[in-house]
Amino acid sequence: MLPASLKKIFSKHFGFQHLTPEEIEHRTLALTIIVLITLLDFTYNLAFYLFGEHFTWWTTAAYFLASTANLLYFKVNGSFRLFRNIQTSLTIALPLVAQITHGGFSSGSGVVLAAFLAPLGTLMFASLRTARKAFFAYLAALLIAGIWEYNTRPAPNNLPPEVHLLFFEFNFAFTAAVAYFLMEGFLKNKASLLALVQAEHEKADNLLLDILPAETAHELKENGVVQAKSYPVATVMFTDFVGFSAFARTLTAEELVEQIDFYFRAFDEIVARHGLEKIKTIGDSYMCAGGIPVPTPDHVCKVLAAALEIRRFTASQREKKLAQFGYPFDLRIGIHTGPVVTGVVGSSKIAYDIWGETVNIAARMEQLCEPDRINISEATYAHIKNDFECIYRGRFEAKHVGEIEMYFVINSLRQ
Repeated sequence: MLPASLKKIFSKHFGFQHLTPEEIEHRTLALTIIVLITLLDFTYNLAFYLFGEHFTWWTTAAYFLASTANLLYFKVNGSFRLFRNIQTSLTIALPLVAQITHGGFSSGSGVVLAAFLAPLGTLMFASLRTARKAFFAYLAALLIAGIWEYNTRPAPNNLPPEVHLLFFEFNFAFTAAVAYFLMEGFLKNKASLLALVQAEHEKADNLLLDILPAETAHELKENGVVQAKSYPVATVMFTDFVGFSAFARTLTAEELVEQIDFYFRAFDEIVARHGLEKIKTIGDSYMCAGGIPVPTPDHVCKVLAAALEIRRFTASQREKKLAQFGYPFDLRIGIHTGPVVTGVVGSSKIAYDIWGETVNIAARMEQLCEPDRINISEATYAHIKNDFECIYRGRFEAKHVGEIEMYFVINSLRQ
């Protein structure tokens, strides 16, 4: 709203260039209004003098000296609140005194109207409570002007009617112009603030969507809590790098995080493309699932397709990583299909998670896998045996479940 050069001059000379652009705008506007009111009062008194009236120079001088002292104290002390309150009082008092010294509402051309800038400016620069006090002070000034004129009955001055009309128009125009620009600045700042709030709201929403599935995030925002849900069938996949713990001791912290991030970013992209839900990572272990939070009839095939693509990606990087680190980043992948329970627990650092025997068996599938292999349970195999080439590789004893047969996935039969 104000010229950048003016804001630069005021902020430099009064030491508030470190503040936010909105604060600099407010303070520069306040200082500009002081200058304008001083010029207005001087011009007002001079015009009356030129038409034969007494030159009441002391009102301008008093306002100028008081404002200058207030400005100097503000520059040294830096208390904008004190500066604002003093200047608000001066802005109410000066038009009142000017009107009284020039003969009242009619003879003074309604100059007391300019005092309305005080509560309006305070409404923009201060709290609502302070603005209300300034507004009541302005009403009190109007009352004082009216009572004074009623009791003293001042004689009309000798100014021509045309000049009175001009002064009335000028007083209204000046007050309206400053009021307009104050409100325009307020609305611009409000629009800027709303845009900022909207942008931050979108960032928060996007961050929440990075942490939780869309349906779960929506439920959390709407209700404040997320109800646990049971799924009769879902497919859980675990991945793990072979011998990574020993290899990690040879890396710096930066190298370790960089390599894990490189692979997991690729896994994220693959998992998202196949419509799966990433659950979490624990060290070098990556966990995702299909069929949650929205059940789909082909989720088992999607998990297998994602597993094959993840294996191809790690295989494509093997020689490069072996030459660079002496470690191939060979991957084990384990998959199991069965019932799970999903939910969000805790009140801080919340995370979407899944529980159940299916999760435990999927983890065991990964632990019993061989490097660069995909190990699936018989429950998963029953869903995909007509779509993927698999070989039987034996069985293992699962706690509370009994023996579970396992299969290695070779490739997709759809290719």
